[in-house]
Amino acid sequence: MRTYHAVVTAGGEVPKALRARYPLAAKALIPCRGKTLLEHAVEALLACPQTPPPIAVVGPPEVKPALARFGGDAAWVQCGETLLDNAMCGLRFHGGVGTLLLLSPDLPTVSAEALARFLEAVPPEAEIAVPLITKEQFLRRYPGAPNEFLRTTEDEVTMGSAFIITAEALRKNVPLGNDAYSARKYPWRLAYIAGVKVTLQLLTGRLNLNDVERRVSRLCDAEARVVRVDAPELAYDIDLPENIDYLEAAR
Repeated sequence: MRTYHAVVTAGGEVPKALRARYPLAAKALIPCRGKTLLEHAVEALLACPQTPPPIAVVGPPEVKPALARFGGDAAWVQCGETLLDNAMCGLRFHGGVGTLLLLSPDLPTVSAEALARFLEAVPPEAEIAVPLITKEQFLRRYPGAPNEFLRTTEDEVTMGSAFIITAEALRKNVPLGNDAYSARKYPWRLAYIAGVKVTLQLLTGRLNLNDVERRVSRLCDAEARVVRVDAPELAYDIDLPENIDYLEAAR
């Protein structure tokens, strides 16, 4: 069984739409379904056989108290300025070698089973991988729940908030990753990075995932894969009040 070094990227701020309700230092500290989002993430990782402890939790000092009950199984690591900085912090904590599973701590229904299904589906040659969940799979698990979907040549999909990357692929792609992160709110800068072909497919609702894999693999000089997996728990994230309201109403 292939194992991964787990890193929870807990440095994100509370989204603007949620700040009035949750004036907290980090999004990971938002309470949902009886626990913080961070606790849901750490519990799922510790119960997943492919992600043995310790879990690196990269975030501001304010997240440390939420980790106390996990003892040595989850360790706080000071966060950097960007997502890629935080990934590098997690990699250094884990000795600078191996393959990381980066998990966003905004998945209130994440489970060890969903993580295991994704990790089992990652092909052995992949150096970079993300889970892809179909609209049908998502709505079967969360009927009527709010989410956004991307139209491909085959169906409509959404990406899960988990990410596989090897130590080598991460180190050589920090500059590119930071460029993409800084361009995330500027569609045409992202389009330039993605390339003309992929951008046109995206605009016309005819995205070909094989083309996406090839483009990302060339850009990153690493084998990139999108992994289709029935794991909707990896795609139900918290960005708006209605995301939390839906789960509370379903309890």
